[in-house]
Amino acid sequence: MGITETPKTAAATTTTTACTAATTTTTTAASENKQILTLDIFQEIFKHVEPDVQIDTFELAQGSDRGDNYTAALYRIKLNGQRHSLDGGEHKWEQNVICKVLPESVVQREAYKSDKLFRQFYTSIMPELIKFQASKTGGEAPLFNALPKCYTARHDLLIMEDLRVRGFEMSDRLKGLSVEETQSVLLQVAQLHALSLAYKFEHPIEFTKMCSLISEGIFCTANASWYRNYYERLTKNAIKMVSDVLPADSKYIHALRGFAESSSFFSHMVELASAESPLSAICHGDCWVNNFLYRYDPEDRQQVVEVALLDFQLVRYSSIALDIANLLYCCTTKEMRDAQLETLLKIYTEELYRWLEILCTELPKHCNTLEKFQELFAQELKAYGRFALGLAMDIIPISTCSSEDAPDMYLNRNDEHDEDVGAPTLNFPPNDLCRQKMSEIVVDMVDKEML
Repeated sequence: MGITETPKTAAATTTTTACTAATTTTTTAASENKQILTLDIFQEIFKHVEPDVQIDTFELAQGSDRGDNYTAALYRIKLNGQRHSLDGGEHKWEQNVICKVLPESVVQREAYKSDKLFRQFYTSIMPELIKFQASKTGGEAPLFNALPKCYTARHDLLIMEDLRVRGFEMSDRLKGLSVEETQSVLLQVAQLHALSLAYKFEHPIEFTKMCSLISEGIFCTANASWYRNYYERLTKNAIKMVSDVLPADSKYIHALRGFAESSSFFSHMVELASAESPLSAICHGDCWVNNFLYRYDPEDRQQVVEVALLDFQLVRYSSIALDIANLLYCCTTKEMRDAQLETLLKIYTEELYRWLEILCTELPKHCNTLEKFQELFAQELKAYGRFALGLAMDIIPISTCSSEDAPDMYLNRNDEHDEDVGAPTLNFPPNDLCRQKMSEIVVDMVDKEML
């Protein structure tokens, strides 16, 4: 259920509108958001960021391809104006930002509980973690800095820097992550997890207050009725896809049916998401391929120079193993996992532990050595990793579908009279890549005794 900051190519920016103080003209694709994305809004926001700037116009373009975004409409905005200098002169000023706007459609908002997702992470949680980091590292140690700058975050609108300007781009969701891309993003997720765990160890009372700001967006008991039909369809589809690939009487099909066919599937996912463990921390919650952006070496595109983590709208307090299982099983190929899994886990745990040593005055006994930490993490990955299989039933069909088959988040849907009967199911035509990936995840999890 992830969304992305920037399309793979510039082809997605096909709808451009110039907006001035006098008029705001929008195309069909952007019309439902014209009351939110106005010149007044940008002027109000940037007077606090750059008070010497006067914004005169802005240009709006669609910000993502179909299939890249399922919880909000994304727009790329180019702001144009003047910077007033102290000597009274004026200089041309431009700024590029990304805007995420909740869909106007009530059904679309409810489908992903979107109004619960635009919450506290950027305004409360991450600033506190960064402040904590600064208090521990000063200017000497490396800093976690993998998030785009956030200009404003409110219940219906998020405005952030456009990382495309700095050369960031999305990897190909159909191919999955390369070894280099996986290693690079694991290092950043390890640093994020270390910040949260260290804050928990050092300031337990404040950490509890911080976690009280987090509301589980999907897997909570209150959502069971809303998502009943949605996940009933997804689980049936997953069983059918895997049964098309693997023998019906195999241990893999039996294990999948035991996990997915039960009427308590959603309750089981709720338990996994909310389980308290020694390595519970504030997690990303949506570690799939479209929520990572990469800046590559221009002379060798196999080399990743920098990684950005996006879309913390599903942030949750859970075992850190949930994020890592999601990343490794939903975003990579079986061929890579067979060859690299142990190496990837070693890279992640060593980086996380290195940061814990930097950030903590004293580590708790259950993880005060690298060996203890790695053993504990391995236990949690085995205990909670099957959560990623539940996510895969959603993520794999999305990540393997063509843009043409994906729903269009930019269409204005007049559904004010629709009944509140539950999340509308996204139906994707079955394809061989989806069947293959789902089957390989099941095989890996059964063989690793995670399922």
